[in-house]
Amino acid sequence: MAQTVRKVEAGANDAGRTVQRLMHEHLGVSNAEAKGLIASGCVARNRRTVTKPDERVYEGDRVEVAAEPGRKYSAAAQAPRGGPGWRVVHEDDDLIVVDKDPGLLTVPTAAPVGDSLEELLLASYKKRGHKKPTLHVVHRIDRFTSGLVVFARTHPAAMELRRQFKERTPERIYLAVAEGKVEPDRGRLTHSLGENPKSLKIHVVAKESDGRPASLRYLVLERFPHATLLEVALETGRRNQIRVQLAAERHPLVGDFSYGQPSSLIPRVALHAHRLEFDAPRGRKRLQFESPVPEDFARLLKKLKGGASVAPPPEEVALLGKKDEHASVRKQVVRAPKRGELRVARKPEQRHTGKMPRKRG
Repeated sequence: MAQTVRKVEAGANDAGRTVQRLMHEHLGVSNAEAKGLIASGCVARNRRTVTKPDERVYEGDRVEVAAEPGRKYSAAAQAPRGGPGWRVVHEDDDLIVVDKDPGLLTVPTAAPVGDSLEELLLASYKKRGHKKPTLHVVHRIDRFTSGLVVFARTHPAAMELRRQFKERTPERIYLAVAEGKVEPDRGRLTHSLGENPKSLKIHVVAKESDGRPASLRYLVLERFPHATLLEVALETGRRNQIRVQLAAERHPLVGDFSYGQPSSLIPRVALHAHRLEFDAPRGRKRLQFESPVPEDFARLLKKLKGGASVAPPPEEVALLGKKDEHASVRKQVVRAPKRGELRVARKPEQRHTGKMPRKRG
């Protein structure tokens, strides 16, 4: 059957977009069909065959699609992209959503504790042929918390997503296992949180003026003999917020070395970023993502159902109050400078050691 050739020329507004998106917007093909056409060798850019859907176009580029009418083109199924400790859940031109394992930092810090998720993603982009990949941090989750994180891939997308997080419109749902019997079955916690200037650890302060407001809503999902499984919805996004607020209510999270006690049931804090929902940076589409319960978290729940105690192992009892989850909290946390601490470098003014000479004449 004879092939039909369709052509499109990239305009100024198309510069930087992928071939896949150009085909979707100008030729009316679905993203899946565009991938299939590219995989079948039916697409050329400036007379050179396109091999990757994420190949970028420039203004003036000519894209030709030669395909048989009525034939369905589909790309071969690909395994989810990822690496040790992380998996890509969603990726487009504006953002990338990643499901990370506990123990992996979201962003780099001053302490030499291995590559962060941000660094691993950038390395992955370079490996895929992106010469100067960029990522913009929108939010972050604690190192020993597992679950969903979103990064922006462009500055406009970052500005829009940060605006949403600032206005608290995204939905961030966590699964948390707290010690003891949390009552009532649903509630809202509000505290004022401050930062220790030496250790940089977060704590509840008595005066609201001495800290920053923090609030969350919780729902009891299941009760165990010695712990409670909670669904927690963040209303604010303070560092360590869920851990600190529940510890302040005498229900620290199981395995939380910093704000509670270690546990023989799980080697890290029992906190998982389960669901994430926000508006797409462009358009009115609402994006929703969900991360399955990790294996160590599932094992914890199974043990708790059997009546296991959350008490720390005997060898850790003597270290309570003396050991933290990090070797040095100060090295693990990089605090952004406050506005008053920023200084603009200026050229030093020339000073005169004596009086200005009097003008004669």
